[in-house]
Amino acid sequence: MDNYNQQFSEQQSFDMHEIGNPVPPKKQKSRFGLGFLVGALVGAAVILIGVVVYSFITYRKMVDIYSGAKTYEYATYQEKLETIMEYLELYYIGEVDEEELRDGLSEGLLSGIDDKYAKYYTKEEFDRMMEDSSGEYCGIGVSITQDESGAIVVYKVFKGTPAEEADIHPMDVIIEAAGERNFADLDALVALVRGEEGTTIDLVVLRDGEEIPITVQRRKIVTPSIESKMLDDHIGYIAISEFDRATVTQFNDAITELEEAGMEALIIDVRDNPGGDYDSVVAMADRVLPKGTIITTKNKQGTVKEEVSDDEHQLTIPMVVLVNANTASAAELFSGAIQDYGLADIVGQQTYGKGVVQSIYRLNDGSGMKFTTETYYTPSGRSVDGEGVIPDYEVELPDEVYEDGIVTEEEDVQLQKAIELLGGGQE
Repeated sequence: MDNYNQQFSEQQSFDMHEIGNPVPPKKQKSRFGLGFLVGALVGAAVILIGVVVYSFITYRKMVDIYSGAKTYEYATYQEKLETIMEYLELYYIGEVDEEELRDGLSEGLLSGIDDKYAKYYTKEEFDRMMEDSSGEYCGIGVSITQDESGAIVVYKVFKGTPAEEADIHPMDVIIEAAGERNFADLDALVALVRGEEGTTIDLVVLRDGEEIPITVQRRKIVTPSIESKMLDDHIGYIAISEFDRATVTQFNDAITELEEAGMEALIIDVRDNPGGDYDSVVAMADRVLPKGTIITTKNKQGTVKEEVSDDEHQLTIPMVVLVNANTASAAELFSGAIQDYGLADIVGQQTYGKGVVQSIYRLNDGSGMKFTTETYYTPSGRSVDGEGVIPDYEVELPDEVYEDGIVTEEEDVQLQKAIELLGGGQE
């Protein structure tokens, strides 16, 4: 704006100087008014020309950006990214954070492929994800969830952990960690709570309307992904919450303990199991299945790979597998393989339908990514992708059993159906 005022002032002075010829006194006032008017008109014209020129320059920049100085289709996405970077360097008035830019570009690249399971991880996210999949981490020993209001609620406190010792309860709402509140999401809270072994974390939980401060010491936690017990009539029960690398040992130990306690039949519960580690589910299926195919996979090049079980540890007792709509991925492979061999009845609801395998890659800067690399098939050669595993006995839990947040064994009609099929629960 200052430049335009300066141009107007200089142009006006110049015009008046050119008109300065001698005139009779009585005409001087009128002549001055005419000169002023002419000068003003010329000055306005100069302003208009300046605005038009400036607008043209701005428009040319916009044309360059939207149509491109290169008026052809970009041969590669790399070439297009290079062009965008050039414009950012030339015209962007803000500061570009190189690390954030790389993460954003990487995330955008993976979101642009037709793979709903693809994901990019920053270094921090990748380290945490790998830690989670190992079944071991340094923390306090709770599972948390986020309700519809955004509150972060403790839904399970693992036995023998710092959280249990510090008297954290299921249904406690964590409202503060390390002096911070209003967490963006679960990951933000997890990042605060986990840390070096032996250090402490200060929490504030909301319980029955009261804010309770709690200090908890971090320790190495082995996530219990297996829950087992003996039901009546010598029926063993094993719930698998996910397939981590630590789950294999926990599963084998649970079977051994139940066998030593006189187990004559077994219920395996993979309801709400989202899947997990490929090698872990193969090893656990090998513990249950007879000699033969566990899984067949096929990759982009058409290469077929087969995983085979031996019959060294096959379970030969009657079994039932419980599934629901949240049973997915590796859990579908596990239940589908058992169903294919006719070793168990499947009870519950049609499963999620994820019949593909993702591979995980760590990049040189510590970040990582995963995307779909294979399709898998059960021992009979069927794909569950988009189809799921169809139960032999369709049983749905009624909505009212969830009203108090706890489903008892008596209310669990799917479990009761499994017990019935195994000959238990009869008077």
